[in-house]
Amino acid sequence: MSAPDWAQELGPGLPEDLTAAVLAAAISSWVHPERLRAVLAARLESNASVDAPEVIADLARPPRPGARPPTRAEVEAAAQALLGVGARLLVVGHDGYPRRLANAWPDLGAPAWLFARIPAPLPDVPTVAVVGTRRATLDGLHTARALGRFLGLRGIVVVSGMARGIDQAAHQGALDGGGPTAAVLGTGFGVDYPRRDHAVREAVAASGGLFTEYPYGTPVRAHQFLWRNRIVSGLADLVVVVEGQARSGALQTARLAAAQGRDVFAVPGSLNSPTSRGPLDLVRDGAQVVTAFEDILIALDQPSVARAGLGGEPAAASGLEQPAQAVLDLLGPAPAQPDAVAAAAGLTISATLSVLADLEARGLTIATARGFVAATS
Repeated sequence: MSAPDWAQELGPGLPEDLTAAVLAAAISSWVHPERLRAVLAARLESNASVDAPEVIADLARPPRPGARPPTRAEVEAAAQALLGVGARLLVVGHDGYPRRLANAWPDLGAPAWLFARIPAPLPDVPTVAVVGTRRATLDGLHTARALGRFLGLRGIVVVSGMARGIDQAAHQGALDGGGPTAAVLGTGFGVDYPRRDHAVREAVAASGGLFTEYPYGTPVRAHQFLWRNRIVSGLADLVVVVEGQARSGALQTARLAAAQGRDVFAVPGSLNSPTSRGPLDLVRDGAQVVTAFEDILIALDQPSVARAGLGGEPAAASGLEQPAQAVLDLLGPAPAQPDAVAAAAGLTISATLSVLADLEARGLTIATARGFVAATS
């Protein structure tokens, strides 16, 4: 495949020399988001153009004598690796680059380019970032998944960072609801991270897409996950923090979102839980409190189809027989053991287990390691 062939396939509609310049910059050892920020700051200070080609040319220029720029063969190899996983190049200022993220260029953290595995351009519909800690509580995981499903059922794009914990719960909830969900990776494509989570990555890639600013094969480095947070917030209309420690990537995402002009919401939690510290600090600093999932619709100026909140009864619960309704009424976001449910409902344990199994089959309850919780629409 000649250079024009791979350039046209990787960046359809882009000038071939721009595609080659992006790849040369992306694989240069000195190019990273902090370098981009410095280049942009210098160009803004001198009133120079911040159009992508000029900025990318500055990025690709070696910052010190003796630094070796990539060879043509290395650039082509990088392109072929990306094409091998079905990736495409998106450049700010050109068709296909996400509209909301483009609004954060040049000085609010948008990257000059993205490599994307997408089934189609992200739909121009409301988009919500749901973020939180990797070390989530069971209730936090339930909330994130229920929120993802609530948004997915309404066709709202759910964006997150693919990390285990709150991020993956939100992605999975959106998939449960049949809605689009997109993830911003902190590595390049072709890296198994989080390890053994290939199936969920592929499901998200087929739903809304995977995005990264790093070339194929870029390994795990801690600072890259902090850098990617500005893209998560930049892709969204608003950000919801479900759980997070006092110093965490989720809080950084929320603060970046505020700087980018996005609304920030926080799900409050127990004063005694370390994972509640982050959301509570955000509320103290002015974030909006999620009291019900409908709060998100109101902020997005979306009409509410049905009232559904943290533990609200699903609309599909109508028509249940009395024992099943009694059991469902006892369930909420906190896990309940079958014996406790049986005692409260006045049923035998065998009858309760039968009812719980039926409710789970209907999608009205979720079985967890600590007991049963109510599913929310």
